[in-house]
Amino acid sequence: MSDKPSPSARVSLDDVALRAGVSTATVSRVLNGSASVRPSRREAVERACEELGYVINRAARTLASRRSMTIGAVVPTLATETFSRPLAAFQQQIHQSGYTMLLASSDFDPDTELKEVNKLVEYGIDALMLVGNSHHPRLWERITQQNIPCIQTFSVDARYPSVGYDNELAAGELTAHLLALGHKVFAVIVGTPPSNDRVSDRITGTRQALAAAGLTLDEANLINSAFTMNEAREAMFRLLDGPNPPTAVICGNDLLAFGAMRAASERYLRIPNDISITGFNDYEYAEHLEHPLTTMRVELDRIGEVAADYLLATLNGETAPVQTLLKPELIVRGSTGSAPRAAKG
Repeated sequence: MSDKPSPSARVSLDDVALRAGVSTATVSRVLNGSASVRPSRREAVERACEELGYVINRAARTLASRRSMTIGAVVPTLATETFSRPLAAFQQQIHQSGYTMLLASSDFDPDTELKEVNKLVEYGIDALMLVGNSHHPRLWERITQQNIPCIQTFSVDARYPSVGYDNELAAGELTAHLLALGHKVFAVIVGTPPSNDRVSDRITGTRQALAAAGLTLDEANLINSAFTMNEAREAMFRLLDGPNPPTAVICGNDLLAFGAMRAASERYLRIPNDISITGFNDYEYAEHLEHPLTTMRVELDRIGEVAADYLLATLNGETAPVQTLLKPELIVRGSTGSAPRAAKG
């Protein structure tokens, strides 16, 4: 006769413990993601759960522990590696501690971000990850009222827990690389809604580096409405047909840079002989393009890992660095070169 409970009976913790040959306390530790359980016992419990069809009663656990074992994350978009890679690392890290990620996208809109955070709070999240330091005025008020541990990513903010990098400094380093190659006519292709403090800071960094070299960025050469590869391609055409065609184009990310490179090729411009193009983030495909892309490498995975570590430590009553500053790395490849001789003169 099978010792599996009848279909009408709910499988209990005691049933799992009996099947696995361990105590109910050990079963609880395994289900809570504790690292203190020996691998052999963990495997026995997991096998027993699968054989018995045991499903955790989340509602009961929430009432007992006052935790939902969920952590929320709100990002501007899911369309690029910029956020998908940190999210993957973040999810993997919290999953190892027994937490589930609840995900929402704001589409770069502070009002939408606030609504999504309110929904996540209603679902009872235990902690929250956000992007950037520019939010709806009531957002942090809401988070503070609920006493939810929260961390901001991609920008370091002295007021709140955060992990990120100095966007102005990174843009300045990228601009300095192009200046050293003799470029004097610059253009920038980005997507900068008011809430995107990261790209706004990078534009500032670029302007500062140019000013230090006695140059300026023409307003006509700043296109701040490109969010997709096709929009970047169209933006590049506008720049090339404009009053002051650039020899160096700085793009907000590698996807936009790819669109700009496509437009340059369609106009029979040689990269980097006639025009230099840079990206940002160092996506996986950046080094494999026809003209390997010069870009700033950001530790995208590390951002997700640090954010998860901070929230998990805070939930466990442990201390963790409140601010973590990462340093992007300039990766020089074949999409940048010396300015055309006529442009230097």
